[in-house]
Amino acid sequence: MERQIIYGVYDKTTDCGSYTGYFRFEEDAQKELKNQMNRYKEEFGTLNLELKKDRVVKVQDIYEEIYYIIHPIVLR
Repeated sequence: MERQIIYGVYDKTTDCGSYTGYFRFEEDAQKELKNQMNRYKEEFGTLNLELKKDRVVKVQDIYEEIYYIIHPIVLR
């Protein structure tokens, strides 16, 4: 039985967190990260968000707070 991997974009901006979407390809999940980052910047006016490889972080001094992250999920 072949195991398949999907990629979930997880929103950590609230206390309880939630997935904003699930994607078959990691490239699609990365596009969703960028869309979520841009939406958050427009809605809340946050300027110091950075898109890393698999996450969106807010940089303050030497600390990084994760706002969105890609979770690989194995389907069985």
